[in-house]
Amino acid sequence: MKYFLIFLIAGLSLSACSNYYTLTERRSTSLTPDNVRLNINLSDFEYMGKTEISVRSRQYLGVINMIDSVNNRPYNYRDVRIVELTGPRDIRLTSDMQKAAYKVLDEFPDATYYIVSSNYVKIHRLFLGKWSMHTMEVQAYKYKVENQ
Repeated sequence: MKYFLIFLIAGLSLSACSNYYTLTERRSTSLTPDNVRLNINLSDFEYMGKTEISVRSRQYLGVINMIDSVNNRPYNYRDVRIVELTGPRDIRLTSDMQKAAYKVLDEFPDATYYIVSSNYVKIHRLFLGKWSMHTMEVQAYKYKVENQ
């Protein structure tokens, strides 16, 4: 009798702590398309031009970086403009080249698409350091918008 009473109390206490929920399932279909296709040809773009950005810098002991010039102008550490070119496929620029990319936006502010056509790094090794010249050519394109 004693065990029966213990099982009864344990059963009631465990059943009081249980959760009761209702699950309703209905068959449905997704109305979002699986494949979306946008056909774009080269004739849908307007070529705006190309520009060259460059950074000349020095590095000592592998840690100390000094920028000498940005876009063939002496670099001023007090006037820094940083540009990140982003989109579906980001153009990965180093931190030095981000400081030179403002020239692309200044020359082609209406462009919607940028392509890096050449990326050239010239390195001159020094004793416990190096001198480098990084140049990049960027082409600018714009979507043609036709109202039909």
